[in-house]
Amino acid sequence: MKQFIVPQKYHQKRADCFLFDIFPTVKASVIFKAFRKRSVKVNDKRVKESFLLTCGDKVEIFIPDEYLSAGQAADDPSGLPSVVYEDNYIMVVSKPQGIPVHQDKNKEELVLDQWVQRYVRERDAEIAFEGGFPALCHRIDRNTGGLVVLAKDPKTLNIMEEKFRRHEVRKTYHCIVNGIPKKASRELAGYLWKDRSKSQVFVYDNPKPHTERIITRYRTLKTDGEFSLLQVEPVTGKTHQIRAHLAHIGHPLLGDGKYGMNAVNRNLKLKWQALWAVSLVFDFSEPSGHLSYLTGKEISLPQIPWEEGLKNLGLWD
Repeated sequence: MKQFIVPQKYHQKRADCFLFDIFPTVKASVIFKAFRKRSVKVNDKRVKESFLLTCGDKVEIFIPDEYLSAGQAADDPSGLPSVVYEDNYIMVVSKPQGIPVHQDKNKEELVLDQWVQRYVRERDAEIAFEGGFPALCHRIDRNTGGLVVLAKDPKTLNIMEEKFRRHEVRKTYHCIVNGIPKKASRELAGYLWKDRSKSQVFVYDNPKPHTERIITRYRTLKTDGEFSLLQVEPVTGKTHQIRAHLAHIGHPLLGDGKYGMNAVNRNLKLKWQALWAVSLVFDFSEPSGHLSYLTGKEISLPQIPWEEGLKNLGLWD
């Protein structure tokens, strides 16, 4: 158990921000886990991350010694998010694979929206962001990496959510699949049904009850004869669309434990699906108010940190 007295500079500052400064080499996931396990006390009372400290408070936290020496986190092998683009109204962040975009029933110790909110609080202490902001404008799967847009205020959030609903933000992904598609580029059409009890979707060539029409475009960028690197645009943007649609035509993503080939994934020692959101284009066609300056703007991921097991494939120069 480590114990500290709160100095004047942290008066009315959040408990998590104080601990991040006290333990600069300890990854955020370890400190978030301490809060989740109720291992943080202020004046002998357990508190949450958002608790506001007072000068002179006694703060106690239990962190295993092995995490204090090298700053290693128990469950955070995928690194931390990074800001790719930012202006007065939005942020675009690169989300590592394995990190959920928001808190779910599993109570993860590191989630994207909380990380971004903590980041801006620490960086811009003089700016009073509204509670819950910056906020997510859309979502991507936990095990998909890449670009995510967040809004800094409610008005911006309302506009951006509508733009994503109307498909006025075009998203492009890179993925690695098993095999070589017969056509180098193609627009796939199909029908998707979501089994909510299994958190899984199924794709059909013809419409069935309760299915939704989907369109997925792909272009083959490179192949080594066994695997292929594709550029993909999910025109309709449904749950698991890219993963399920490519699996449906016989080319599942490497590393995909739900729609992929487990034997291949085990052989390559892959933990995450080989899928990254690499580009966003703000293709606004309807009035966009104070966000009109974004029309036509493209934001790209500088580099894809593919898993180690993918780096030895014959897809790279």
